[in-house]
Amino acid sequence: MKRSALSLLSLGHLTVDVTAGALTAMLPYLQSEFALSYVLLAMISTTYQVTSSIAQPIFGVVSDRGAKRYLVPMGVLLAAGGFAMLGKAPTYSLVLAAVALAGIGSAIFHPEATKAARFVSGTSRATGMSYFSIGGNIGVALGPLVVTAIVAWAGTSGTWIYIVPGIIATALVLLAEPAIGRAETAHTAAAPPGKVSSDRRPMTLLIAVVALRSMIYSGILVFIPLYAVHVLHQPKSFTGPLLFAILGTGALSTIVGGAIADRVGNKRTMLTSLACVPLLLATYVVWPGAVGVVALALAGACIISTTSISVVMAQDFMPGRLALAASLVIGFTSGLGGLGVALLGGLADLAGLYVVLWVLVGIAVAGTVLTAFLPARADGRVSAGQAAPLPEPARLR
Repeated sequence: MKRSALSLLSLGHLTVDVTAGALTAMLPYLQSEFALSYVLLAMISTTYQVTSSIAQPIFGVVSDRGAKRYLVPMGVLLAAGGFAMLGKAPTYSLVLAAVALAGIGSAIFHPEATKAARFVSGTSRATGMSYFSIGGNIGVALGPLVVTAIVAWAGTSGTWIYIVPGIIATALVLLAEPAIGRAETAHTAAAPPGKVSSDRRPMTLLIAVVALRSMIYSGILVFIPLYAVHVLHQPKSFTGPLLFAILGTGALSTIVGGAIADRVGNKRTMLTSLACVPLLLATYVVWPGAVGVVALALAGACIISTTSISVVMAQDFMPGRLALAASLVIGFTSGLGGLGVALLGGLADLAGLYVVLWVLVGIAVAGTVLTAFLPARADGRVSAGQAAPLPEPARLR
């Protein structure tokens, strides 16, 4: 495993995903500045969702057509640049344009960077992917703090400051390109593209599992704070620490989940983790005090610990299309999860937040059941070719 290259990729991941976490925190400021209705405010989030998630497989296809390592630094720079422009946009239309630019940067970055992370992970795929993933998880968690600091210091127009870390991260990511190139050459020599086919049935099932997981996680982040304030009558200030507990434990669990998966297997680790989620969610609904908050934090850890594992499994099912595989379980499923949360929002209007939380418990059960039907690994052709040790000259030190 090439830890230095993985660290640089993870830094790029952090820089890109800060913009995702920061956008949510920017919405109240944008609403006040442009006097936006809820519909126009929702369009900002929808624009980012479409450009960063649903469009991601397009760039996955592009990435799989050959070495496109320039997409990694390009994605970092565009994501940072789009967010930097956000606070300076003088009109609502230009706000949408800035959000779209940040989203496209994210969509460009993730498929190629995830493919590169697999190359430099060597045979410790899940562990290596977890090092890459933790950067994104930390970035999302830091996003609101970045917005708070910027607005407190320079107002909403101060988002231009973010272009500075964006440029620095872009330059640092460029330093990883030689190591990634050597690892990709060794990987291609061990498992030439086109010599193995994709396993469509397990891949389709995995997409369904990850979409449900995304729906559960997004549902927790959206509806739990609303439930705490409007049903449990807790102060709004309580939601910040509550979300930080969920996001923080999730980020910490990423490395642990990858290490366990490399030892006991991807499917077994994912199934065990997801099986705990409905019990933990139900615990919060029944006992929403301190016990429930701890249960929620553990639920976040169980969910996020499977993110890098699902990417590794997807790439095992589609060994000749690594970037597309990653984009399907990172971007496309996030878009599907977002659509599911929108439907849950309609249910909340009709039946209330308490019902929605129990529906999330049911969805978690369904996700666990589907996970049980996943194959333990890709078939022998894929595993043998992909797991072959790198030739000594190309092994990353």
